Amino acid sequence: MNTFRASSLLLPSYAYRSIIKTFTSNNSSNTVRSVAERVPGKDRSRHFLRNVLIANGLVCGSGSLYYFYYLTPKERRQVRVTFQGFQRGFRSFQIGLLIAIDYKYLFWTVPDTSPEYDEKLKECHSRAAARIAQGCIENGGLYVKMGQGMVSADHILPKEYTDGLRLLQDKALRRQRNEVSQLIDEEFGREASDIFSYLSPEPIAAASLAEVYEGRLKSTNERVAVKLQYIDLQDRFTGDMLTIRMILYALGKIFPKFEFGWMIDSVKTNLERELNFKLEGENAELCYAQLSPYLKYIYVPKVFWEYTTSRILVMEYIDGIKVSDLDKIKESKLSLKEIDSKLVEAMAFQIFHSGFVHADPHPGNVYVRRDPKAPAKSDVVQIVLLDHGLYVDINAKDRAALCQLWKAIILKDELKMKQYATELGVQDKDYLTFATVLSMRPIHRPIHDLAILPEVWDKMSADEQKTAREQGKIRLPTEREFLTLSAQQKMAIRKDFSVIFNDIQDSVLRTLQDMPRSLLMILRNLNQIRSTIRDHGNLIDRHTIMARSAILGARKHEGPRRLLKDRIYARLELLLFDLILFKDRMERWCKFKFLKLLIFFGYMNKETGDMIEQFQ
Repeated sequence: MNTFRASSLLLPSYAYRSIIKTFTSNNSSNTVRSVAERVPGKDRSRHFLRNVLIANGLVCGSGSLYYFYYLTPKERRQVRVTFQGFQRGFRSFQIGLLIAIDYKYLFWTVPDTSPEYDEKLKECHSRAAARIAQGCIENGGLYVKMGQGMVSADHILPKEYTDGLRLLQDKALRRQRNEVSQLIDEEFGREASDIFSYLSPEPIAAASLAEVYEGRLKSTNERVAVKLQYIDLQDRFTGDMLTIRMILYALGKIFPKFEFGWMIDSVKTNLERELNFKLEGENAELCYAQLSPYLKYIYVPKVFWEYTTSRILVMEYIDGIKVSDLDKIKESKLSLKEIDSKLVEAMAFQIFHSGFVHADPHPGNVYVRRDPKAPAKSDVVQIVLLDHGLYVDINAKDRAALCQLWKAIILKDELKMKQYATELGVQDKDYLTFATVLSMRPIHRPIHDLAILPEVWDKMSADEQKTAREQGKIRLPTEREFLTLSAQQKMAIRKDFSVIFNDIQDSVLRTLQDMPRSLLMILRNLNQIRSTIRDHGNLIDRHTIMARSAILGARKHEGPRRLLKDRIYARLELLLFDLILFKDRMERWCKFKFLKLLIFFGYMNKETGDMIEQFQ
């Protein structure tokens, strides 16, 4: 009876009473007695408990199948997403643990002063990137989006990471069978054929959050681009974000210097915006309203609001060329230099003037074409901006400080640089780092006080040099000196500079954490534009275009110049800035050509030249 009482916890009460009644009835007493005589008590209890467990399993399984059968397709999807979420979470934690162990083993076994340290670290970066890429592909959705975001941070992350994760730019989720028709039915309560006279069977473009199909509206026969979100993304959003947050938190505990858990709230907010296609439509219209009066060459496709929901966006179809498709651009005889100039002007206008900035202008979101309004034989370029899901607002106060900071960088005015960097939330000691990160170029002096340029050191007296050495200051090598250094000498310099490198690394991480979150998205914008221009062959000077736009923005925020003398002063000031920018441009051009000559005549390999250019 004790066995029966134990099993009663596993069975419904009516089943338990039935079994008790059966086994205690007079009719079955002989059967029970005969079984008891043949089977020992212990084995009998185990055999009965096994049968009870099997029976319960069958009952529960059958009940679950019966329940699942009567669920709606949407409810079934939510159940499936929940179970798959546990699988994605386990896979992510496994990858994070393997990466952490790999780095810890390297740091324990290879000292950073060892000649093989750099090579081993690169191998470790490559293995980590490969693991992350594979995990993102297997998990899909938001993980692919996060991986693509890491590719965009090639000004921060090691080259091995961005190279290893670059394959994610062409990856997207795989749709389930009939998912398109199911999504349209859930959003509109109608069949796709009731809305579209034609909808392409395969997507014409795919990304981590949605696919784009070509279609024609049944009501007007207009050609449209139909952006359809992956149907289960919003169902899996909360679970995936929780997993990513926990992984970043764990990695931050293992590697305190690389604690990026603070970024997850910003990432979560941005992804929530990108998953709302109604907001994307509103962003598109506001962008065009702000840019079109001033930049006639900018175009944004029209939104068809009657067919737009939070998961479906219908826009005007654009026949254009991706800004990264160099072969088609050359076939169309469009000027790459004009394309790059207009693209930088548009982004600079958004950053310094309107404050409403497209935060994801990667090549897939920027198309070019001949301006339809221009004469037939004209090659005037029109820039078409797509994918307006992610925008950032810079308030007037931060925008004014940003303009003045850029102006101070041009004038090499460190007091003003510190003042406006502080206004933007950066600590006093990090203002030079912030100026360098923001402008994405070297400023007028090293960003660390212990590093001294060779031309400055050589002008110092012997006593001044001695005092500088006692203070721990170090003379940077010239380009020619760097070329003649042996491997041992380079390692010795690395050891001398270890304190400086660690301080700079800490300063960069601190700056990224302190600056307004809106500026993080600005850095992403600037870096994507920089990458596009670099892929086109660096045909323009983006620094000068950005700087001139910042100066005009600073004048705008300073207020109107009503008096004649104020207007004359403003014109002279702008002329002075143009001369400074021209001088700076010529200096960089000469240095660039000098490096090219050294590489051409074999005095320097290309890898060393690239490293020196980045170091400068």
